[in-house]
Amino acid sequence: MFYAVLNNEKIEPKPELRANCQLCGKEVFSKCGEINVWHWAHLGEKSCDNWFEPESVWHKDWKKMFGKELSEVIITKNGKKHIADIFTKDDIVIELQNSPISRSTIYERETFYGERMLWIINGENFKNNFKVIPENRFYGVSQGFVHKSTGQLLKKGEKLFSWKWSYKSWEQSERPIFIDFGEESLIRILRGMGTSLCVGKIVSKKFFLEKYLK
Repeated sequence: MFYAVLNNEKIEPKPELRANCQLCGKEVFSKCGEINVWHWAHLGEKSCDNWFEPESVWHKDWKKMFGKELSEVIITKNGKKHIADIFTKDDIVIELQNSPISRSTIYERETFYGERMLWIINGENFKNNFKVIPENRFYGVSQGFVHKSTGQLLKKGEKLFSWKWSYKSWEQSERPIFIDFGEESLIRILRGMGTSLCVGKIVSKKFFLEKYLK
């Protein structure tokens, strides 16, 4: 966690500071070392949210862009509570996924948060295995463009990507997915997530932030 509560205010960790967890109310302490990103931890290192995963600089950078009021927000549904990474002013949950995740966990989170959620996946670890297929491998038709080898149809603005060693656990995901390769744009996956051939669009981060920070 990057935020805890002290004197009824969400605060970031600082050296030798203690506060309370938003979710369970128990005491947490700041971990402010030189290697890992500064964060809050429960005593005994066990988080009260079973969806917890270690936070990274990548997580922190995205949460910083949305600010503390929209980051790490508690969502309650059917008597259960979880901390959403980001909860926009339009009530959209944005889940940040840095590490591999199981198909069952993807389903569980999507079911809990409902249709008004989307994923941002850190693609840094598979960046070299994810390539856009050149335009010279397509021919034009009235509906768009067709890939010469696979017959894959692309509409205007769509691109076909090859993904070597794809993350197959994402094949059944039912929510919008954006992949962040640490560049100025995101890849919005439209079809084929988790397979060797994905159809998607390039979306600038500026446009994304303008849409979800409004």
